[in-house]
Amino acid sequence: MRGRSSKREQRGGRNCVGRRGRSRGGNYPNNSLEAPKWQQIAWGKQMSSQDATVDSVLSVFAAHGHRFSARNVATAAHRIAKIGRKQSHRLKQDNRVKALATACLNSLNDFEAQHLANVA
Repeated sequence: MRGRSSKREQRGGRNCVGRRGRSRGGNYPNNSLEAPKWQQIAWGKQMSSQDATVDSVLSVFAAHGHRFSARNVATAAHRIAKIGRKQSHRLKQDNRVKALATACLNSLNDFEAQHLANVA
């Protein structure tokens, strides 16, 4: 058929494997240190619940932050900023916040646009 391009050509001649931002399917982490997807979801829900406090979010991060996906790092930072607005003086002194800021910098290349917007 003349004039029609295949879906592969519309994608720039590449297949979907290795496309940034796409899931590989299943519950596999992006790297060996990252926890499985089901655990990431549980942590995300815990941090985003209505009864979450600055301390509860920082506690989840302190306990499991080294295994967080970029999404959960961004979620933790956003929740701390949103919930802890009136506690900024105390938060500046908290080493867990400093560790979270470092995690944000380390995750910067893995952030999607929405994650970056939430952290900015």
